Amino acid sequence: MKNVINLKNSAALIVGACITLSTANAYASEDVKVLLEILLEKGVITQEEFDKKLKKAAEAQEIKEFNQAQDIRKATQAIEQRAEAEKKFKTQFYGQVSAGFYQASKMTSLNTDVSGMSDQPKGNNRIGFKASRELDSENSAMVTLESNFSARTGAIGADSAGYGVARSSFTSVFDREANVRWISKPYGTLILGRGPNLQNDLSSAFDARQNWNFGGLKPIGRYVGSHSAAGINRAGRLIRYISPVWNGFNLDMGYSNSGIPNNEEKGNSYYFGGRYKNGDFEMGYNHADVRLSSATSPNTQLAVNNRVDFLAAKYSMNKLTVNAGYIITRNPSSSAGGTFGTANTGGKVDANTIFGGAVYRFTPKISWNGGYYNVQDKTAQTAANKNNDVRMFATGLTWTPYKDVDLFVDYVKAMREDGATGAFTIYDKWVPDTGVGSSCSSSANTACSESKKSQSGISIGA
Repeated sequence: MKNVINLKNSAALIVGACITLSTANAYASEDVKVLLEILLEKGVITQEEFDKKLKKAAEAQEIKEFNQAQDIRKATQAIEQRAEAEKKFKTQFYGQVSAGFYQASKMTSLNTDVSGMSDQPKGNNRIGFKASRELDSENSAMVTLESNFSARTGAIGADSAGYGVARSSFTSVFDREANVRWISKPYGTLILGRGPNLQNDLSSAFDARQNWNFGGLKPIGRYVGSHSAAGINRAGRLIRYISPVWNGFNLDMGYSNSGIPNNEEKGNSYYFGGRYKNGDFEMGYNHADVRLSSATSPNTQLAVNNRVDFLAAKYSMNKLTVNAGYIITRNPSSSAGGTFGTANTGGKVDANTIFGGAVYRFTPKISWNGGYYNVQDKTAQTAANKNNDVRMFATGLTWTPYKDVDLFVDYVKAMREDGATGAFTIYDKWVPDTGVGSSCSSSANTACSESKKSQSGISIGA
């Protein structure tokens, strides 16, 4: 009797446990089946009850597994959706800084020898931000903000690296780029805002020096008028279109508006050209009609006073790449053919420029470069504007121990004609450490790197 009572109590406990656990879906169907078989064997439940409870337990387990699968599926789907969204939206902070030591002769308006720390002796210092969004498999949108800065002083903004301080006449921080672009594989790229144009890209791509800031195309371009942050190679209110590549060729054109209501013809500029590449051969052409306004009367220039035709090509042969180019700059608005700046590199002149050079790669990390530049003054030869020809030779060695690090040494010599009236510099626009101020003038207190004599210099940096 005692055993029967214990058995009945045990069975009652088991049944209670079974019902509770089944309701809570805590046991797997196999565990429930084992318990039910014990109850059936002891005679606590009938076969009919066994079948019903087993069926109910199986149904509960199926519902549980389905719910779990749905939860996992939803969580996985949410993770995949976040990953896909992050994949389509990309942000990038980037920058470039170059600094070193320089020593040069016959610089500044006093024709003095100068030396000191150099800012951006190779590539322009810059810091920027890009945000892009993939719209579909063939289209994306991008925003770019980019600024110049000085490694010597920490100044940021327009021309801050050249002058060491932010120029008082400039208030823009993102002086290099502030634009939005639509990038389409089938239709090309459309850029709206401030940014570089085709001339900037060609001058950099076809200069054998690989260092156009010191003894390269940049100081030459400032001198003759094929380079200027004021609107030749970089412009505000720019609308630029770059076509897809068709059989190695792509079209590139742009328009920069003056921003003056009802006077759109004043101060506006346009350019058109393109690039062609076939194997190891590449060439580029750009034509620009630019209306550069003066600092005292901005955006009022009606006639074209800076016309540029730029043609260049290069060819690679194993370790050697050679290049050559021809630049025609004209000032159609001046009956005298324009004048060279007497205090600083002014541009807007009539000149023909021939340049060429080569790059030889001894190893993937060590290369030599050399360039020759010949400026022929085509302005009216008067007593006040004598021959301003320039012959410049530059060479350098570059060691790249890491992918994004260059160590270099450069030498440049520029030969001027006696009695030249145009101010020229072997550097990009520059205020040496021996000078002060944030603008270039002929006074000794704001001595800049320009002079009217032959110049030579050496630069070592990274």
